[in-house]
Amino acid sequence: MIPALEIRNLVKSFADGNVIAVDDVSLAVAPGEILSILGPSGCGKTTIMRIMAGLERADAGDVLLEGRSVLGVPPHKRNVGLVFQDLAIFPHKTVRENVAFGLRMKGVKGADIGRRVDEALRLVELPPATFARRMPNELSGGQRQRVAVARTIVVEPAVILFDEPMAALDRRLRDRMAIELRRIQKQLNLAAIYVTHDQETASMMSDRIAVMLHGRLMQLGTPLEVYRTPANRFVADFIGDMSFVAATVSGAENGRTRLDVFGNPLDLASDLVPAAREVTLGLRPEHVRLEPEKTVDAIVRGQLKSTYFSGGSFVHRLLLSDGTELVARSEKAAFQPGQELWVAAAPEDIRVLAS
Repeated sequence: MIPALEIRNLVKSFADGNVIAVDDVSLAVAPGEILSILGPSGCGKTTIMRIMAGLERADAGDVLLEGRSVLGVPPHKRNVGLVFQDLAIFPHKTVRENVAFGLRMKGVKGADIGRRVDEALRLVELPPATFARRMPNELSGGQRQRVAVARTIVVEPAVILFDEPMAALDRRLRDRMAIELRRIQKQLNLAAIYVTHDQETASMMSDRIAVMLHGRLMQLGTPLEVYRTPANRFVADFIGDMSFVAATVSGAENGRTRLDVFGNPLDLASDLVPAAREVTLGLRPEHVRLEPEKTVDAIVRGQLKSTYFSGGSFVHRLLLSDGTELVARSEKAAFQPGQELWVAAAPEDIRVLAS
């Protein structure tokens, strides 16, 4: 299958080459797929989107739309839809006029405009009879978001680029809009690329996630793959919550690694063959068990600092002997602050990461 949009070995620098914004990044999104480019501010994700859209020129690499290079093609001649963070809705035009704008620019005439605008508004659940004549200042934030999406999909682009369009919405509305965007995108079988720093929204709406740092692609995979098997400590820490425990490698052979964790031996199946003796163990809070006595899958011992209720479960914070704080979640609060407890987890839930 030919990707709807593909970038190959993209490179972009600023400040006379002293700042590398995009460092040899290759990605592709298929028709009907939504791919999120995720990372902290300054990681290069917005620069990549601007190069895809034709708003920025790459130093090296290629951008292909439906298999054809679009380098040098101006933005308005690329079959790419854009939904910006500020939505860019015309405040002096009605909802209908905003949605119809792109069609008029493409030379679509008469009744066909009305029909396609009505279809787009119904698709984003803004019934034309109720919303078509409203002005943007008469709409809620979520409704303006839907107008921006309708204006984009009405011109039937090959791919839609979303530049953090929900950043200004509160969490509940953002979650609802993420579900709605995915519904619309799947219904139309559109390719979509969503640029964001919000890992929860990215995980909720994406088929795959590309995690960026310092202009480089750290990991590409499904939300579950990236969450369960992070490629490195940065990805592990950026996607969800994870505690990190220092360990020393005492031996490795036949796909297994023998570790020493504060004097406690641990044997794990791991294909990591570290160049150094020091590694880091990554533990998701929901995979950690707290035990008053040492068990066969015990990892390390710590002192319980505090317990509080949050998000439907109890959150326990423990202090290890080197000052590291470790977090566990459980349905019960069975222990008291100051109590010495063993931290345990199933071997398959422990990630061995290069330090």
